[in-house]
Order: sequence, then C-alpha cells, then structure tokens
Amino acid sequence: MVAQERVTRLLQPWLGAAFLQRCDLAQQAADTLNGCDIAQTPIALLAKDLDEMIFHTLRDMTFGDMRVLLDDGRTMRVRVDDVDAMADELLYLKLQQLPRNPEQYQRLRQFAMTHESLSALRTLYLRFAAFQTPDELDFIARTVRCAYSPYRWHEWLQ
Repeated sequence: MVAQERVTRLLQPWLGAAFLQRCDLAQQAADTLNGCDIAQTPIALLAKDLDEMIFHTLRDMTFGDMRVLLDDGRTMRVRVDDVDAMADELLYLKLQQLPRNPEQYQRLRQFAMTHESLSALRTLYLRFAAFQTPDELDFIARTVRCAYSPYRWHEWLQ
C-alpha cells in the first residue's frame, strides 16, 4: 500500500507544500496506485494515468500558468518534462511491489525497452538483479548515469 504521505513527500520538492495543500493530487495519486494490481495492470497504462493526473491537476489549479510556489520561496514554472519525471517517480512506488518472478521480470524488461522510465530501470537493477547477468546490470547502470540527472539516481546507484 502506498501512503498519501509518501506521495506528498515525493511530489513536494517539485510542486511545493502550498500547491499540494490546495488540491487532492497526493490522495488521487495514492488512490490510483493502490487501486491497481501491478502484476496485471499494463505498466504503460498506469504511467500514462499518473502523468495525465499530474498534468491536468497542475494545469487546472494554476489556470494554465503551470507556476508553483516552492518551499524555498521561489516561483517555478513546471515543465512537461518535470511532469513526466514526477509520474515516473510515482510509478516506482508501485513497481517495487512487483512479484519477483520470470513473468514479471519480462513484463518490466519489455516496458523498460519501449518507454523512457528511470523507475523501470531502477526496479530492474534493484529488485530483479537475480534475473540478469553482471554485464546486463552494468549496462543498466551506464544507461542511467548517461541518460538521467544525478539527483534522480544518486541515492540508489553508486
């Protein structure tokens, strides 16, 4: 189960506490994550639902301006790439619950090869390492380091 507080902590650096207190985005995201059976739900569908939820809530709450007040007092315009990153970070909360078996490994691997998802790569690297060779794990690590900003992976990839 994904707690609303965990979703709030994940989104707060991107959107600020003020924004999250004015809307129910964190609760909606937690409900969406908790309402799906990740072993059966198409991963791409969940990712799309999260992305659209964040984008539409942000657009509606900012009247299309897409600017939020961050906790440090700065006003920032949220870019579409930021929305994608937030949705992907939320997706990880559910991907880490995937059962560790060959079928789910193949599903996740297929998703990672066809979608730009750091969360999918992270799950493959951390949760499904036993299904991969050292060379495959090294390839994932190199891909992550080259394709994503360090702030997105520094806590789990050394």
